[in-house]
Amino acid sequence: MTYILVNKNKEGREASLRETLNKVFNRELKEDEIKTCPDIHILDIEEKNSIGIEDIKDFLIEMRYKPFQEGIQAGIIKEAQKLTQQAQNALLKTLEETTKYSVYILPVDNEKNLLATIRSRGRVIYSQNKNYEPEEKLDIQNILENDLYNKFLVAEKYSADKDSSLKLISNFEEYFKKKLELDIKNGNIGSSRTFAETLKNLQKSRDKIIANCNRRLVLESIMLQLNA
Repeated sequence: MTYILVNKNKEGREASLRETLNKVFNRELKEDEIKTCPDIHILDIEEKNSIGIEDIKDFLIEMRYKPFQEGIQAGIIKEAQKLTQQAQNALLKTLEETTKYSVYILPVDNEKNLLATIRSRGRVIYSQNKNYEPEEKLDIQNILENDLYNKFLVAEKYSADKDSSLKLISNFEEYFKKKLELDIKNGNIGSSRTFAETLKNLQKSRDKIIANCNRRLVLESIMLQLNA
């Protein structure tokens, strides 16, 4: 079984992870127990911007054997949005053939940062932030109204790391989805097709970021398309 825990907030993902582990092991796990239990395997690479295929191969070696202490073992890939496309493809076969005593948990900021084939093989769980401040939304309208020079400055700023780049793309997607829904509701077929095409291009850009293409060039390309 694979669980995909979706929450934009890192603390929210951690809370959802603890809740899911408690359900998987059918008891309340203490914080130190999560870190020391021989049947909980965690891939957590905070210092890197991406999780590569070699990281996944090493992680899957830990999951080859049957549980040592519990009736089930859990494999956790924290910050799953950092998985490269190659790493996700390497993980896919394992998720397709998950044994009855193995569970995989993928906390992620946005399920679209995972390949559709990964999402189709897991149970997607959306959690709400309770005691955390909501993430500040970008003023997309203001960005779109800027000239190309200032748009490129935005691209430069958000290309600093993968998470920032994906955050910018997610905000663009949310903005144009609302535009598309409104146009469909009002019967504006022409512009709705334009918005639908824009969303397709944004998804392609997201895939390029996940595949570790040059982030700045990808974001600048988006700005050029939106400036046309």
